[in-house]
Amino acid sequence: MKKTEVNIIQLQRNVAFARDKRAYQELFLHFCKPLTRFAVSIVRSREAAEEIYSNVFLKIWDLDQALNNIDNLSVYLFISIRNESLNYLSKYYKFDIVDIESIELPHMQGGYTPEETLLQSELHRTIHRAVQSLPVKCQLVYRLIKEEGLSYKEVAEILGLSVNTIEGHMTTALRKLSVSLRPYLYPDRN
Repeated sequence: MKKTEVNIIQLQRNVAFARDKRAYQELFLHFCKPLTRFAVSIVRSREAAEEIYSNVFLKIWDLDQALNNIDNLSVYLFISIRNESLNYLSKYYKFDIVDIESIELPHMQGGYTPEETLLQSELHRTIHRAVQSLPVKCQLVYRLIKEEGLSYKEVAEILGLSVNTIEGHMTTALRKLSVSLRPYLYPDRN
């Protein structure tokens, strides 16, 4: 087992049996960024994603000792976030919510010439657009595997799909991304 998994399991037990608020806070902070980002990718609103995340974690606290019966807390939380996000969409589907804070701007890094900075910004925008242009499931699969570091099997559990389907989505995503990024990957062939 990886060190992180052992710590998560121990924190999970501390919350389940000792009602340890410090352990609960550590779990909350550990999962906050990836799960909120996952919720944002579904509901397209930072505020709604944060509310969804808080609701899921309140339910984690309410599980009491049953929390110890969860074998893979990470997968359980991603599935919970997915379900809460879909419930949110079905409740508020008529509204098109745009969160201005979620708009990513390219970051300027020191040491680059203006031309390099411009090219880097253009590359970041191209990558962002390419990922955004993927079909919804491909995009979710790509983000969970590449950005969150989950395994194909974990993503299959989270999305309720087979591992083969996840592999298919990743193949499609990588193929489409390579086409979009071809000018950057193979500048001599353009």
